[in-house]
Amino acid sequence: MACVKTISALDWPTNLPTKTVQCAGLAFIDWEAFRQGIEDESLEEMNSEGNSCRNGVSGEEPKKETTNLLKVSSRRLDKLTYYDVLGDLPLHATAEEMKKAYHKACLAYHPDKTGRGEDDEVFLKVKAAFDTLSDKTKRKAYDSQMPFDDSIPKGNEIEAEFYDVYGPVFERNLRFDDRLNPDKKQPVSGGKKNRKKKSQKGPPSFGNNDTPLDHVHAFYDYWTHFESWRDFSLEAAKLTNNENFDADNVDSRYEKRFIQKEIDRKAKALKREEMARINLLVERAMAVDPRLRREKIRAQLEKERIEIVKREKQEQLERETKERTETEQKKKAVREATEKEEKAVAKAQKEKEKKILRKAKALMRKLCIAAFETGKTFWTSMDAMYNDVDYLCEQLDAVQLGELSANLGGADAIENPELEGMVLVQAKVVSLREGKSREEVIAILKREKALKQGKNGSANISCVWTDEQNKQLQDGLSKFPASLDKNERW
Repeated sequence: MACVKTISALDWPTNLPTKTVQCAGLAFIDWEAFRQGIEDESLEEMNSEGNSCRNGVSGEEPKKETTNLLKVSSRRLDKLTYYDVLGDLPLHATAEEMKKAYHKACLAYHPDKTGRGEDDEVFLKVKAAFDTLSDKTKRKAYDSQMPFDDSIPKGNEIEAEFYDVYGPVFERNLRFDDRLNPDKKQPVSGGKKNRKKKSQKGPPSFGNNDTPLDHVHAFYDYWTHFESWRDFSLEAAKLTNNENFDADNVDSRYEKRFIQKEIDRKAKALKREEMARINLLVERAMAVDPRLRREKIRAQLEKERIEIVKREKQEQLERETKERTETEQKKKAVREATEKEEKAVAKAQKEKEKKILRKAKALMRKLCIAAFETGKTFWTSMDAMYNDVDYLCEQLDAVQLGELSANLGGADAIENPELEGMVLVQAKVVSLREGKSREEVIAILKREKALKQGKNGSANISCVWTDEQNKQLQDGLSKFPASLDKNERW
């Protein structure tokens, strides 16, 4: 019996140095191109760099060998893409290239060539690959579910990392840009707008720290209106089949219709998630873009400057308005004081004139009363005298009353007024009441006096009225009808 000796665990050193190994080599470049869907030009550049490193000075590019599907295991075969099955075709291979690759694959893997029979999984894989990639709709759905890095930055990157982090993400997602889809029909109109679109060479570049701001806005405007051609029908079908819905094993058309509706619903939901991912990418990039941040700061400073200028103008306008208001208030105060003073002077003058007028009226009343008491006036009663005197006082001013009072002798003749002036008083009363001139009133008074003397027998005077006198009489009767009081009428 053999003796087994137990030994202790190997004593490995704990402080081993660590080194970072960078991925390199042609195989890594091919895998990265497959993962990111890099175009042929970039792939050729990387291949050329790798080949130059591999071949040294000669620079000869070795011919890439295609995968022999007959030597691949079933598990490995299932993991190969249709492009790999048809001979490692690039993602953007044309229909003509696929036909050639399919013809070459048929020559290599046809059952008549290999003797594996009609159920050979390699030939069925080749046939399925060509059937899918030769149909535009199926190919779009297949390309949409190809391995792709859907990750986007978190949006908390520092300024130094921005261009290195976000640039490759935008370049990677251009793979699904609907505007770059070669199968999409472009308008053939000859208008200026279409000519302008035709002249554009492609989507705006991400740029760098020195890119003009209008190019930056054009870039984000392009991605804001980004439309993806990605078709999620295959992925939706897989999800539906995982829910125990197998459209291939269903005989009822109603069930098939239901399953298809479920697939369409899930595909639309996945498409919405895809567009939400792109929109989130654009929002995060715009939020941390140093170029937009600088523009935002500049715009904020410009806005603050405009607000300061606007506020200064407003303050200047308020100061001017305040000064103008104060000046107007001062002028108004001076004007009001002047008007008040003038009103006070005018009021005093008016009171003085009223006092003079009261004295003139009182003097006129005293002189008329004294003259009436002599019994030699034209008034027949005291009421008639008071009515005429009050009428004169209402119609005449102080000067005119003073003149009449002077004709009666003035203040010195209150006890013994001059009766000759009573004619002027009577004439003034008649002229004011009837609107006649002084001469006409005096002539009427003289005629009335002569008539009185004729009645008394001292004179026999016959008087015939003229047309004018008759007219005046009619006017007087119409103006002072008989219905009026006697004193008011005469």
